[in-house]
Amino acid sequence: MSDDKDRASLEELESKLAAVADKREETHSPNRAARKTSQGMAIGMRISAEMIAAVLVGLLIGWALDRVLDTMPWLLVLFVFLGAGAGGLNAYRVAKGYDSAVGLGRAIRERKQGTKD
Repeated sequence: MSDDKDRASLEELESKLAAVADKREETHSPNRAARKTSQGMAIGMRISAEMIAAVLVGLLIGWALDRVLDTMPWLLVLFVFLGAGAGGLNAYRVAKGYDSAVGLGRAIRERKQGTKD
């Protein structure tokens, strides 16, 4: 009976030690700074991809409409500017965190939740 109690208390102690070690590794890990840098790089890459994609879509739509309507440079120029505006708006939304799935808003929300606990 005492052997079972000892074994149960040892298992409980091991699980507590493992939890403390994991928590310590999270807070004192040298990879923590690298993770923050990679998150910032990911947001920067997403913003640049949003800008490039929006301008390219505007360019393609303007080019196609110009060919169909035979108004050669005008719609192309108009839709490139509209694409640049849309890309800028998307980049602003990502940077300000209005995009709730990923981005700066999510990181800020997770940080606030982490400090309240």
